[in-house]
Amino acid sequence: MFRVKRRPDGSIDRFKARFIAKGYNQWPGLDYMNTFSPVVRPATIRSILTIVVMHGWNLQQMDVHNAFLHVDLSETVFMLQPPGFKDSSKPHHVCRLKKAIYGLKQAPRAWFTALTAAITQLHFLQSKADPSLFIYSTDTHKCYLLVYVDDFIITGNNSTFIDNVIWHLSNQFHLKDLGDLHFFLGVEVIQTHAGLFLTQHKNIRDLLFHTNMVGAKDVSTPLFTSQSL
Repeated sequence: MFRVKRRPDGSIDRFKARFIAKGYNQWPGLDYMNTFSPVVRPATIRSILTIVVMHGWNLQQMDVHNAFLHVDLSETVFMLQPPGFKDSSKPHHVCRLKKAIYGLKQAPRAWFTALTAAITQLHFLQSKADPSLFIYSTDTHKCYLLVYVDDFIITGNNSTFIDNVIWHLSNQFHLKDLGDLHFFLGVEVIQTHAGLFLTQHKNIRDLLFHTNMVGAKDVSTPLFTSQSL
């Protein structure tokens, strides 16, 4: 699968190529058992952002390169050779997967299990209300780590401690530090002196583009004002 990843302003960030398995052909109970989607809840994100604004903390964002490939499969899974990469000398052979590549039903759960083990080793506690929220709390240090598949948001009251957490995680996974939080789950985050300004300008622009309404004139109230229709 080829994808163009864009910045909040619509400019091209990078081109991505990803090898994806046909997970929809897997049989439950045979090829996989339990599934899990490591996605933080919107209510959790709003709660953490509120805490950040109240205390004036910084928000940092990280991304894991090829997150699922960091995890070894515990199940035995075979797949056909991918088109364009078939072995001409063995065209009828199949591949045995060793890594939890994208598309497999068990891949998100396997990745989240490995990630949870790495984070809890740093003495974080997993929230019972939201499994994708990890909390580190002592008398002197407060730190929150939110996980959305391979995207992280981390914040706290001690920047040195946060840097140490990032350093430990980067030793186990290929992390990319994206700096201050600017864009997350379709929401652009603008940090100001008054707090955080959240906008979905990019989503609105994309919606106008797909509906061929980019050049449409805006009005203050896009509704009928006449009582007689």
